[in-house]
Amino acid sequence: MHSVLIIDDDIEYLRTLTQRLSSSFDVKYANSLDVADDLLKENIQFDVAVVNENVGGQYGSDWIARTKINKMLLMSFVLYSNSASEEVILKGLECGADDFLSQPFSLLALHSKLEKLVNYQDKIHHFEDEIKSKDSIIHISMAQASKYGSCMQLTSKLNHCFTLEQIRDEVFTYFHNMGLHGCIAFYPLNEKPSFYSAQKALCSPVEIDVMKLLKVKPRLYQFGSRTIFNHQLVSLLILNLEEGTVDTDIYIDALASVIECIGARMAFITYKNSLIEVQEQIKQAVKSTKKMVGVSKHHQQEVMNDIVQRMGTSFHILDMTQVQEDYLTDLVHGALKKHSQDDMNFLEVSALLDQALVSVDQLQQLNVEQTATACDSEIDDEDELF
Repeated sequence: MHSVLIIDDDIEYLRTLTQRLSSSFDVKYANSLDVADDLLKENIQFDVAVVNENVGGQYGSDWIARTKINKMLLMSFVLYSNSASEEVILKGLECGADDFLSQPFSLLALHSKLEKLVNYQDKIHHFEDEIKSKDSIIHISMAQASKYGSCMQLTSKLNHCFTLEQIRDEVFTYFHNMGLHGCIAFYPLNEKPSFYSAQKALCSPVEIDVMKLLKVKPRLYQFGSRTIFNHQLVSLLILNLEEGTVDTDIYIDALASVIECIGARMAFITYKNSLIEVQEQIKQAVKSTKKMVGVSKHHQQEVMNDIVQRMGTSFHILDMTQVQEDYLTDLVHGALKKHSQDDMNFLEVSALLDQALVSVDQLQQLNVEQTATACDSEIDDEDELF
Protein backbone atom coordinates (compact mmCIF):
# COMPACT_ATOMS: atom_id res chain seq x y z
CA MET A 1 0.00 0.00 0.00
CA HIS A 2 1.36 3.42 -0.95
CA SER A 3 2.12 5.80 1.91
CA VAL A 4 0.93 9.39 2.27
CA LEU A 5 2.04 12.18 4.63
CA ILE A 6 -0.48 15.00 5.31
CA ILE A 7 0.80 18.26 6.84
CA ASP A 8 -1.66 20.77 8.33
CA ASP A 9 -2.02 22.65 11.62
CA ASP A 10 -5.72 21.70 11.95
CA ILE A 11 -5.76 18.48 14.00
CA GLU A 12 -9.43 17.66 13.38
CA TYR A 13 -8.97 18.19 9.65
CA LEU A 14 -5.93 15.89 9.69
CA ARG A 15 -7.80 13.17 11.53
CA THR A 16 -10.75 13.39 9.12
CA LEU A 17 -8.52 13.11 6.05
CA THR A 18 -6.53 10.27 7.61
CA GLN A 19 -9.67 8.32 8.41
CA ARG A 20 -11.20 8.80 4.96
CA LEU A 21 -8.02 7.88 3.06
CA SER A 22 -6.82 5.01 5.23
CA SER A 23 -8.74 2.41 3.22
CA SER A 24 -6.61 3.14 0.14
CA PHE A 25 -3.33 4.48 1.54
CA ASP A 26 -1.03 4.12 4.53
CA VAL A 27 -1.58 7.63 5.97
CA LYS A 28 0.45 9.54 8.56
CA TYR A 29 0.02 13.18 9.51
CA ALA A 30 1.98 16.04 11.05
CA ASN A 31 0.48 19.19 12.60
CA SER A 32 3.66 21.23 12.04
CA LEU A 33 6.59 21.35 9.66
CA ASP A 34 8.97 20.40 12.51
CA VAL A 35 7.02 17.22 13.19
CA ALA A 36 7.14 16.45 9.47
CA ASP A 37 10.94 16.89 9.49
CA ASP A 38 11.23 14.53 12.47
CA LEU A 39 9.28 11.86 10.56
CA LEU A 40 11.60 12.20 7.58
CA LYS A 41 14.68 12.01 9.81
CA GLU A 42 13.39 8.67 11.06
CA ASN A 43 13.70 7.48 7.44
CA ILE A 44 9.99 6.78 7.17
CA GLN A 45 9.24 6.33 3.50
CA PHE A 46 6.41 8.34 1.90
CA ASP A 47 5.23 8.22 -1.69
CA VAL A 48 3.28 11.48 -1.55
CA ALA A 49 3.29 14.46 0.82
CA VAL A 50 0.11 16.59 0.90
CA VAL A 51 1.05 19.99 2.34
CA ASN A 52 -1.00 23.05 3.29
CA GLU A 53 0.58 26.32 2.13
CA ASN A 54 -0.10 27.88 5.57
CA VAL A 55 1.05 25.72 8.49
CA GLY A 56 1.35 27.51 11.82
CA GLY A 57 2.55 30.75 10.25
CA GLN A 58 5.04 28.96 7.97
CA TYR A 59 4.83 28.27 4.23
CA GLY A 60 4.37 24.72 3.04
CA SER A 61 5.97 25.65 -0.29
CA ASP A 62 9.20 26.58 1.54
CA TRP A 63 9.19 23.19 3.27
CA ILE A 64 8.70 21.40 -0.07
CA ALA A 65 11.58 23.33 -1.66
CA ARG A 66 13.87 22.65 1.33
CA THR A 67 12.98 18.96 1.37
CA LYS A 68 13.66 18.57 -2.35
CA ILE A 69 17.01 20.36 -2.04
CA ASN A 70 18.10 18.11 0.83
CA LYS A 71 16.97 15.08 -1.21
CA MET A 72 16.08 13.31 2.00
CA LEU A 73 13.53 11.04 0.34
CA LEU A 74 12.10 10.51 -3.12
CA MET A 75 8.45 11.53 -3.05
CA SER A 76 5.83 13.56 -4.86
CA PHE A 77 4.31 16.69 -3.37
CA VAL A 78 0.80 18.14 -3.50
CA LEU A 79 0.49 21.75 -2.34
CA TYR A 80 -2.97 23.01 -1.38
CA SER A 81 -4.22 26.46 -0.46
CA ASN A 82 -7.43 28.42 -0.05
CA SER A 83 -6.26 30.62 -2.94
CA ALA A 84 -5.99 29.55 -6.58
CA SER A 85 -4.41 32.73 -7.91
CA GLU A 86 -1.78 32.71 -10.64
CA GLU A 87 0.87 33.68 -8.06
CA VAL A 88 0.08 30.71 -5.82
CA ILE A 89 0.03 28.21 -8.72
CA LEU A 90 3.35 29.53 -10.01
CA LYS A 91 4.74 29.27 -6.49
CA GLY A 92 3.72 25.61 -6.50
CA LEU A 93 5.84 25.06 -9.61
CA GLU A 94 8.69 27.13 -8.19
CA CYS A 95 8.96 25.08 -4.99
CA GLY A 96 8.91 21.78 -6.88
CA ALA A 97 5.36 20.56 -6.16
CA ASP A 98 3.96 18.01 -8.58
CA ASP A 99 0.33 19.11 -8.28
CA PHE A 100 -1.88 21.78 -6.71
CA LEU A 101 -5.30 21.81 -5.04
CA SER A 102 -7.42 24.81 -4.09
CA GLN A 103 -9.56 24.67 -0.96
CA PRO A 104 -12.21 23.66 -0.39
CA PHE A 105 -11.66 20.39 -2.24
CA SER A 106 -13.60 17.15 -2.12
CA LEU A 107 -12.21 13.89 -0.82
CA LEU A 108 -12.86 12.42 -4.27
CA ALA A 109 -10.68 15.11 -5.87
CA LEU A 110 -7.86 14.49 -3.37
CA HIS A 111 -8.11 10.73 -3.80
CA SER A 112 -7.96 11.16 -7.60
CA LYS A 113 -4.87 13.39 -7.30
CA LEU A 114 -3.10 10.86 -5.09
CA GLU A 115 -3.92 7.97 -7.44
CA LYS A 116 -2.61 9.93 -10.43
CA LEU A 117 0.59 10.90 -8.63
CA VAL A 118 1.23 7.33 -7.50
CA ASN A 119 0.70 6.17 -11.06
CA TYR A 120 2.90 9.04 -12.28
CA GLN A 121 5.66 7.96 -9.86
CA ASP A 122 5.44 4.36 -11.03
CA LYS A 123 5.83 5.48 -14.66
CA ILE A 124 8.79 7.69 -13.75
CA HIS A 125 10.50 4.84 -11.90
CA HIS A 126 9.83 2.55 -14.86
CA PHE A 127 11.32 5.15 -17.18
CA GLU A 128 14.41 5.55 -14.95
CA ASP A 129 14.87 1.78 -14.77
CA GLU A 130 14.57 1.55 -18.54
CA ILE A 131 17.24 4.21 -18.99
CA LYS A 132 19.57 2.52 -16.50
CA SER A 133 19.13 -0.84 -18.22
CA LYS A 134 20.46 0.42 -21.53
CA ASP A 135 24.11 -0.33 -22.19
CA SER A 136 24.82 2.98 -23.83
CA ILE A 137 23.21 6.38 -24.35
CA ILE A 138 23.78 8.39 -27.50
CA HIS A 139 25.74 11.56 -26.76
CA ILE A 140 26.24 14.17 -29.49
CA SER A 141 29.48 16.01 -28.94
CA MET A 142 29.25 19.72 -29.44
CA ALA A 143 32.27 20.76 -27.39
CA GLN A 144 33.65 22.97 -30.17
CA ALA A 145 30.28 24.44 -31.11
CA SER A 146 29.08 27.80 -29.91
CA LYS A 147 25.60 28.08 -28.45
CA TYR A 148 24.42 30.01 -31.48
CA GLY A 149 25.92 27.37 -33.78
CA SER A 150 24.16 24.64 -31.81
CA CYS A 151 20.88 26.47 -32.20
CA MET A 152 21.37 26.77 -35.95
CA GLN A 153 22.09 23.04 -36.12
CA LEU A 154 18.86 22.37 -34.22
CA THR A 155 16.95 24.56 -36.67
CA SER A 156 18.43 22.59 -39.57
CA LYS A 157 17.43 19.27 -38.01
CA LEU A 158 13.91 20.48 -37.30
CA ASN A 159 13.49 21.09 -41.01
CA HIS A 160 13.99 17.33 -41.55
CA CYS A 161 11.34 16.29 -39.02
CA PHE A 162 8.08 14.84 -40.30
CA THR A 163 6.36 13.94 -36.98
CA LEU A 164 5.84 15.64 -33.62
CA GLU A 165 7.82 12.86 -31.97
CA GLN A 166 10.84 13.64 -34.16
CA ILE A 167 10.56 17.33 -33.26
CA ARG A 168 10.36 16.45 -29.55
CA ASP A 169 13.41 14.18 -29.72
CA GLU A 170 15.50 16.79 -31.55
CA VAL A 171 14.56 19.53 -29.06
CA PHE A 172 15.29 17.28 -26.07
CA THR A 173 18.65 16.23 -27.54
CA TYR A 174 19.49 19.94 -27.80
CA PHE A 175 18.38 20.45 -24.16
CA HIS A 176 20.57 17.55 -23.04
CA ASN A 177 23.63 18.85 -24.87
CA MET A 178 23.16 22.38 -23.55
CA GLY A 179 22.38 21.33 -19.97
CA LEU A 180 18.86 22.75 -20.15
CA HIS A 181 15.91 21.38 -18.20
CA GLY A 182 12.50 21.92 -19.69
CA CYS A 183 9.22 20.80 -21.22
CA ILE A 184 7.52 21.07 -24.59
CA ALA A 185 3.80 21.36 -25.32
CA PHE A 186 2.27 20.71 -28.73
CA TYR A 187 -1.08 22.25 -29.69
CA PRO A 188 -1.77 20.72 -33.15
CA LEU A 189 -4.86 21.83 -35.07
CA ASN A 190 -7.95 19.66 -34.52
CA GLU A 191 -6.06 17.37 -32.11
CA LYS A 192 -5.58 17.15 -28.36
CA PRO A 193 -2.52 18.92 -26.90
CA SER A 194 0.40 16.79 -25.71
CA PHE A 195 3.02 17.57 -23.05
CA TYR A 196 6.53 16.10 -22.60
CA SER A 197 9.39 16.59 -20.13
CA ALA A 198 13.03 16.39 -21.19
CA GLN A 199 14.09 14.87 -17.86
CA LYS A 200 11.14 12.66 -16.94
CA ALA A 201 9.49 12.01 -20.32
CA LEU A 202 6.14 12.83 -18.68
CA CYS A 203 5.18 16.29 -17.43
CA SER A 204 3.86 16.56 -13.89
CA PRO A 205 0.29 17.88 -13.46
CA VAL A 206 1.53 21.22 -12.14
CA GLU A 207 3.88 21.63 -15.14
CA ILE A 208 0.95 20.99 -17.47
CA ASP A 209 -1.24 23.47 -15.57
CA VAL A 210 1.47 26.14 -15.71
CA MET A 211 2.03 25.70 -19.46
CA LYS A 212 -1.72 25.95 -20.10
CA LEU A 213 -1.92 29.00 -17.83
CA LEU A 214 0.98 30.78 -19.54
CA LYS A 215 -0.02 29.88 -23.11
CA VAL A 216 -1.82 33.23 -23.35
CA LYS A 217 1.32 35.14 -22.37
CA PRO A 218 3.56 36.87 -24.96
CA ARG A 219 5.98 34.88 -27.10
CA LEU A 220 8.63 35.33 -24.37
CA TYR A 221 7.63 35.38 -20.69
CA GLN A 222 10.06 35.10 -17.74
CA PHE A 223 9.32 34.41 -14.08
CA GLY A 224 12.30 33.76 -11.83
CA SER A 225 14.57 31.14 -13.33
CA ARG A 226 11.73 29.94 -15.56
CA THR A 227 11.14 31.12 -19.11
CA ILE A 228 8.38 30.12 -21.49
CA PHE A 229 8.47 30.61 -25.26
CA ASN A 230 5.02 30.60 -26.88
CA HIS A 231 3.67 29.99 -30.36
CA GLN A 232 0.13 29.25 -31.46
CA LEU A 233 1.05 25.59 -32.05
CA VAL A 234 3.84 24.94 -29.49
CA SER A 235 5.35 26.13 -26.19
CA LEU A 236 8.80 25.59 -24.66
CA LEU A 237 9.17 25.89 -20.87
CA ILE A 238 12.80 26.20 -19.69
CA LEU A 239 13.24 25.63 -15.95
CA ASN A 240 16.86 26.61 -15.29
CA LEU A 241 17.70 29.92 -16.96
CA GLU A 242 19.28 32.25 -14.41
CA GLU A 243 18.44 35.91 -14.84
CA GLY A 244 21.12 38.35 -15.93
CA THR A 245 23.71 35.89 -17.24
CA VAL A 246 25.31 35.95 -20.69
CA ASP A 247 24.31 32.35 -21.37
CA THR A 248 20.68 33.14 -20.58
CA ASP A 249 20.65 36.04 -23.03
CA ILE A 250 22.08 33.77 -25.73
CA TYR A 251 19.52 31.04 -25.07
CA ILE A 252 16.66 33.53 -25.09
CA ASP A 253 17.72 34.92 -28.48
CA ALA A 254 18.25 31.43 -29.87
CA LEU A 255 15.07 29.81 -28.55
CA ALA A 256 12.94 32.76 -29.65
CA SER A 257 13.91 31.79 -33.20
CA VAL A 258 13.60 28.05 -32.55
CA ILE A 259 9.99 28.37 -31.34
CA GLU A 260 9.05 30.03 -34.64
CA CYS A 261 10.85 27.28 -36.57
CA ILE A 262 8.97 24.55 -34.67
CA GLY A 263 5.63 26.29 -35.27
CA ALA A 264 6.34 26.59 -38.99
CA ARG A 265 7.39 22.93 -39.18
CA MET A 266 4.21 21.80 -37.41
CA ALA A 267 2.14 23.80 -39.90
CA PHE A 268 4.05 22.14 -42.77
CA ILE A 269 3.51 18.65 -41.31
CA THR A 270 -0.22 19.34 -40.97
CA TYR A 271 -0.38 20.54 -44.60
CA LYS A 272 1.65 17.58 -45.90
CA ASN A 273 -0.48 15.02 -44.06
CA SER A 274 -3.64 16.67 -45.38
CA LEU A 275 -2.22 16.65 -48.93
CA ILE A 276 -1.41 12.95 -48.73
CA GLU A 277 -4.91 12.21 -47.47
CA VAL A 278 -6.49 14.20 -50.32
CA GLN A 279 -4.24 12.44 -52.86
CA GLU A 280 -5.45 9.06 -51.64
CA GLN A 281 -9.08 10.19 -51.79
CA ILE A 282 -8.60 11.42 -55.38
CA LYS A 283 -6.94 8.17 -56.36
CA GLN A 284 -9.78 6.09 -54.93
CA ALA A 285 -12.38 8.32 -56.61
CA VAL A 286 -10.66 8.01 -60.00
CA LYS A 287 -10.41 4.25 -59.68
CA SER A 288 -14.11 3.97 -58.79
CA THR A 289 -15.11 6.23 -61.70
CA LYS A 290 -12.96 4.25 -64.13
CA LYS A 291 -14.57 1.05 -62.94
CA MET A 292 -18.06 2.48 -63.43
CA VAL A 293 -17.15 3.65 -66.95
CA GLY A 294 -16.02 0.12 -67.79
CA VAL A 295 -19.26 -1.37 -66.45
CA SER A 296 -21.32 1.15 -68.43
CA LYS A 297 -19.38 0.38 -71.62
CA HIS A 298 -19.90 -3.36 -71.14
CA HIS A 299 -23.63 -2.86 -70.63
CA GLN A 300 -23.86 -0.69 -73.77
CA GLN A 301 -22.12 -3.36 -75.84
CA GLU A 302 -24.63 -5.98 -74.65
CA VAL A 303 -27.54 -3.73 -75.67
CA MET A 304 -26.05 -3.11 -79.11
CA ASN A 305 -25.43 -6.81 -79.68
CA ASP A 306 -29.05 -7.53 -78.81
CA ILE A 307 -30.30 -4.88 -81.25
CA VAL A 308 -28.17 -6.22 -84.10
CA GLN A 309 -29.28 -9.78 -83.38
CA ARG A 310 -32.99 -8.90 -83.29
CA MET A 311 -32.79 -6.78 -86.43
CA GLY A 312 -30.89 -9.49 -88.32
CA THR A 313 -33.45 -12.14 -87.33
CA SER A 314 -36.30 -9.96 -88.53
CA PHE A 315 -34.87 -9.95 -92.06
CA HIS A 316 -35.40 -13.70 -92.31
CA ILE A 317 -38.73 -14.02 -90.51
CA LEU A 318 -40.71 -11.05 -91.82
CA ASP A 319 -41.94 -10.82 -95.37
CA MET A 320 -40.76 -7.29 -96.07
CA THR A 321 -40.57 -5.11 -99.12
CA GLN A 322 -37.27 -3.70 -100.29
CA VAL A 323 -38.19 -0.32 -98.81
CA GLN A 324 -38.75 -1.88 -95.41
CA GLU A 325 -35.47 -3.75 -95.52
CA ASP A 326 -33.63 -0.55 -96.49
CA TYR A 327 -35.29 1.31 -93.64
CA LEU A 328 -34.28 -1.29 -91.09
CA THR A 329 -30.78 -1.45 -92.53
CA ASP A 330 -30.45 2.33 -92.02
CA LEU A 331 -31.57 1.92 -88.42
CA VAL A 332 -28.85 -0.66 -87.77
CA HIS A 333 -26.21 1.47 -89.45
CA GLY A 334 -27.26 4.53 -87.41
CA ALA A 335 -27.13 2.61 -84.16
CA LEU A 336 -23.72 1.20 -84.99
CA LYS A 337 -22.45 4.64 -85.93
CA LYS A 338 -23.68 6.10 -82.62
CA HIS A 339 -22.16 3.14 -80.79
CA SER A 340 -18.84 3.83 -82.46
CA GLN A 341 -18.95 7.49 -81.33
CA ASP A 342 -19.82 6.43 -77.76
CA ASP A 343 -16.86 4.08 -77.80
CA MET A 344 -14.63 7.03 -78.67
CA ASN A 345 -16.11 9.04 -75.79
CA PHE A 346 -15.53 6.16 -73.39
CA LEU A 347 -11.95 5.86 -74.56
CA GLU A 348 -11.33 9.59 -74.04
CA VAL A 349 -12.76 9.45 -70.51
CA SER A 350 -10.70 6.36 -69.69
CA ALA A 351 -7.54 8.04 -71.02
CA LEU A 352 -8.15 11.12 -68.86
CA LEU A 353 -8.71 8.95 -65.79
CA ASP A 354 -5.51 7.03 -66.50
CA GLN A 355 -3.61 10.33 -66.76
CA ALA A 356 -5.06 11.44 -63.41
CA LEU A 357 -3.92 8.21 -61.76
CA VAL A 358 -0.43 8.63 -63.21
CA SER A 359 -0.28 12.23 -61.90
CA VAL A 360 -1.31 11.14 -58.39
CA ASP A 361 1.24 8.33 -58.40
CA GLN A 362 3.97 10.74 -59.53
CA LEU A 363 3.06 13.21 -56.76
CA GLN A 364 3.14 10.46 -54.13
CA GLN A 365 6.51 9.25 -55.44
CA LEU A 366 7.82 12.81 -55.25
CA ASN A 367 6.76 12.96 -51.59
CA VAL A 368 8.61 9.70 -50.91
CA GLU A 369 11.76 10.96 -52.66
CA GLN A 370 11.67 14.26 -50.75
CA THR A 371 11.34 12.40 -47.45
CA ALA A 372 14.23 10.08 -48.36
CA THR A 373 16.37 13.06 -49.41
CA ALA A 374 15.63 14.78 -46.11
CA CYS A 375 16.64 11.66 -44.18
CA ASP A 376 19.90 11.41 -46.15
CA SER A 377 20.63 15.07 -45.47
CA GLU A 378 20.00 14.48 -41.78
CA ILE A 379 22.57 11.68 -41.77
CA ASP A 380 25.06 13.98 -43.49
CA ASP A 381 24.40 16.70 -40.93
CA GLU A 382 25.45 14.36 -38.14
CA ASP A 383 28.94 14.27 -39.64
CA GLU A 384 29.29 18.06 -39.66
CA LEU A 385 30.99 19.83 -36.79
CA PHE A 386 30.34 23.48 -36.15
